[in-house]
Amino acid sequence: MKEINEFELTLLNGLTEKYPSLKSHIPCLKVTERRMSSTGMSVIFEYVNADGQLISEDINALFSNGENIQIKNLKKGLGYVIDITAGRIEYLELTTYGESWDGKYGDFKIVSRDNQNLQEL
Repeated sequence: MKEINEFELTLLNGLTEKYPSLKSHIPCLKVTERRMSSTGMSVIFEYVNADGQLISEDINALFSNGENIQIKNLKKGLGYVIDITAGRIEYLELTTYGESWDGKYGDFKIVSRDNQNLQEL
């Protein structure tokens, strides 16, 4: 299993702004797989050492926060969705808008769909 990286953590922190009860889940998450396709990546999460630490709510949602991720080498950037099923964070799906992508993001900028700058790293 792998640690959640800074890029994934930034997206998960956006999720917890809408669903604060999920903040307790993030320290218990590890990445079991980062699977590439020609136009995206799936990041699969697993809970580790979560006994008694989680605040549980019955949340079922696909979360994207209406944002676009700008990175070098992609003209239209990335879209994303985080799957929450039965109150657990299951996976993060990243997708380009029809462009090939090598899975590298480097410096990135998260912007709302109306191009208002929300966060830059």
